[in-house]
Amino acid sequence: MPSQLNHYSETNLFNSTANEITYLSFNNGQLDCCLLNDSTKQSDLDKCFQILPGCKQLYTQELDVRCRICGDQASGFHYGVHSCEGCKGFFRRTLKKQLVYTPCKTGSQCRIDQITRNKCQYCRYQKCLNAGMSQDAVRFGRMPKAEREKLEADREEMHGSCGEKILELRALSDLIKAAFSDNFRGTCVYNHNTVRKRPSVTNPMEKQEIACFLGDMELLTSLDSGTFQQVFLAYQDMILPLLESSAKFVKKIPGFRSLPLTDQINLLKHGSFPVATLLMHTAVDQHGIQLFGRMRQFLVSRKLTNLCEEAQLLLTEHVALADKVNSFQLQLGEKALFCASILLQDVPGLHESHKIEQIQLDLLDALRLELKHNHPRQRLLFPKLLLLIPDLRQITENFGRHLQKGSFLSASKDSDVTPLLREIFDVGH
Repeated sequence: MPSQLNHYSETNLFNSTANEITYLSFNNGQLDCCLLNDSTKQSDLDKCFQILPGCKQLYTQELDVRCRICGDQASGFHYGVHSCEGCKGFFRRTLKKQLVYTPCKTGSQCRIDQITRNKCQYCRYQKCLNAGMSQDAVRFGRMPKAEREKLEADREEMHGSCGEKILELRALSDLIKAAFSDNFRGTCVYNHNTVRKRPSVTNPMEKQEIACFLGDMELLTSLDSGTFQQVFLAYQDMILPLLESSAKFVKKIPGFRSLPLTDQINLLKHGSFPVATLLMHTAVDQHGIQLFGRMRQFLVSRKLTNLCEEAQLLLTEHVALADKVNSFQLQLGEKALFCASILLQDVPGLHESHKIEQIQLDLLDALRLELKHNHPRQRLLFPKLLLLIPDLRQITENFGRHLQKGSFLSASKDSDVTPLLREIFDVGH
């Protein structure tokens, strides 16, 4: 039964099958019929509601659900997002008429709320997209219990804080998530978004099955200093796109580009490697770590990592951190906000540290709200996540020290360190 039909009068009758729902309504002696199935579009669903008396999503009023776009009272779950009638209609008209809006003259920085939502159509539409509105997102079935818990957590937050500030933080979350998706697509964040289940690597009888499963990936059976050189090159090939994506992503964080250039460089130099380290968690599972290089791809088992001194220095801390991150089961938007807050940390030598601190506080507030909404039963998740920051700093410090000492490369291979890593860690300076 659709979540939209949670509340109905006694004169309403339902006939539900696995793939469709028939709704019969008796009003003033008239029989109305509404058929909903998997192919029902949002526009048809809205027309259906015109004949369904009293079955609007009353939970939006009960739980004081706000429109994700403008902050007005939400009327339901439209196009994949809780939104008001005004923003729902605006998005529907945009799709139906295939409207293309003139880009915003203020750099897409317009404030969208109940008062200003009609002033800049471009920014309003971008905010709809950032919030996740889509013509394909029509939800059926009762509202899940977990979803109600999320909405109750939102209501608790709205009543305990300044509602206007909460809406601003939600808009910030949507913007950061969209920027993260745009700039990290094609990296291991997406290529390994779902950890694959592999056959056991401990049973020698399964080697043929493992080889078939891994395809072009090499399952290392031994690891020494010579073999490690190839592993380290693959590691650099994998982390380099994450470092480059971090540089693009940070420019989309509101307020970053208004900072002095020296502060921008300083923040990026200190924050890009911790972000890349965090995001490599997607390449780690119970068996080990997958390294995707341009020339060769390796699966380095946990046991093998501990048998090679260089591999232990490089990978052990990565794997330990990834285990923690994987246990949190973070959603994409949560990772995006956490990465943004890491990139805006206070570091030595900043000229506008107070401004940077305020940007980071907003990002952390937005992250806290996102975690509370998505994990209402895990109240300690936010502080647990913050405890990863010292771990990331330690991993970064250790990696830089080993890189400068040449611990990962033989004397004849110093040139194999990528220029970007050399610049970040002042190798050879």
